[in-house]
Amino acid sequence: MILEQLTDRISAAIWNLHPGWAVAVGRHEYDGQVPDLSAEAIEAGLERLGRLREQLVGLAGLAPDQGVDREVLLGVVDREHLDLERVARWRRDPSWYLEPLDISVYLERDYAPAGLRLERAASVLGEAGSLLSAARANLGAAIPRLWVESARERARDLAGRLVAQVEWAPAAGTVPGEAAWLREAAAFAAAELEAYAAWLEGERLPGAAGDFSVGAEGLEEWLRASEGVRCQEERRGAWHARLREDQRALADDAARLAPGLSIDQACRRAAAAAAESAPVAVRRALQEARRRAARLGLPAPGADPAVVAALGGTGEGEAGWLQAPGPYDDPATRAGLLIVPGASAPAIDALVVTELMPGRLQAERNAAEAIGEARRRFPSGGFRDGWALFAGDLMEEAGFREDAPGWRLLWRRRVVLAGCRLALGADLHCGAVSFEQAGQGFTEEAGLSPAAARVEAQRCARDLNSLLGALGRLELIGARLRWEGPSLAGFYSGLLSGAALPLGMLDRLLP
Repeated sequence: MILEQLTDRISAAIWNLHPGWAVAVGRHEYDGQVPDLSAEAIEAGLERLGRLREQLVGLAGLAPDQGVDREVLLGVVDREHLDLERVARWRRDPSWYLEPLDISVYLERDYAPAGLRLERAASVLGEAGSLLSAARANLGAAIPRLWVESARERARDLAGRLVAQVEWAPAAGTVPGEAAWLREAAAFAAAELEAYAAWLEGERLPGAAGDFSVGAEGLEEWLRASEGVRCQEERRGAWHARLREDQRALADDAARLAPGLSIDQACRRAAAAAAESAPVAVRRALQEARRRAARLGLPAPGADPAVVAALGGTGEGEAGWLQAPGPYDDPATRAGLLIVPGASAPAIDALVVTELMPGRLQAERNAAEAIGEARRRFPSGGFRDGWALFAGDLMEEAGFREDAPGWRLLWRRRVVLAGCRLALGADLHCGAVSFEQAGQGFTEEAGLSPAAARVEAQRCARDLNSLLGALGRLELIGARLRWEGPSLAGFYSGLLSGAALPLGMLDRLLP
């Protein structure tokens, strides 16, 4: 009983700082809320987390499942401590204050009546002024220049996206009153974001200074708290070796599927291949994926997702993204697969594999059925993002779309980009490469343009979560190599039965 009470108290302390995390898992009592980001509230929240951690460590006599939940909670608290106290993001990272203004869940997940969802989104955007005023008050003198530049660009991008999102919102046409309110709130938030970007450029960028990296020790601590894994120098070498292996596989596929073309040309051709209507293309790919997954002994999926036309794109050659219901959403809430207009057939095939079957949605659905409340509330980002990439390995092995293998090019290019984020991002924070060298690495290793490579290097510099997709895939591949059971079906069911546990706990799921 004490563990359950501590789980609730720690969850509340975390969700008070990040109410969007609660909304994402389906705890909709937090809908429409933004955090109090005054210095006093943040410091009080951190002090509360510290007291709760002491109580959590002091628990004795826990059953094995309870011990797992305690480890998950300790990791969540320790990562928050690292981000907010050691790295001091609330004093040094201007982008940290943009997170609460993400209204995607309200617009993309059909978990409640349209008017209610739009009303709550408008409530969030109406607080943009107070959030960004807190940022101006809290940010200290020593802010890394790269973080200021990145936040300036992200604030302006978010301003434009919010205005576009409210015009795009599928529910807006059915509730004109709430849609008008949301449109007004988006215009207000966009103006506040533009003013924030101008303030960063005029007031903070000229004197910006300070190191953005967390250092080798800090990266080790962050990975241990987030995923329970280590980051020794030899492991970083293994990440580079795997990246080279994936690059060779991409080059081999390009040479085989598009003789005479460069890798970039081959991927562009695959991304441009005309698709039939998106719902038809998704249904066809999903049927094929189910047949192939059944041969591997993977669990059967639930209901098909709703296919929705998406706003904008997620990157060249990518067809869209998944909006999955959280573990506390009504079970009748359907997942949504948002498809970018004009997405190619190979890109849709790759999207179905990585996001639906056997990809991310499988992991999300199993996480929703986890035994422990901590596992349901705080799933591992490394497991979820890694499983999405690992799903491509599984479908390649199973012969998915043998008659139309162009999807493999786009999936492999995504794998290579994720591998660059892991290898170069770790090197960047450990001081093995400079920011300029990391950007050059993205150009040379992932084939990105200099402008796109700089964006990726900025992402690695500010967000350690960008390392987790490739890390998760490699840990899953390693767990499979260590599997000694009689069938791979037991391996897959074991992994998925334990929810999205931190990567360092994978072996506990396997008999």
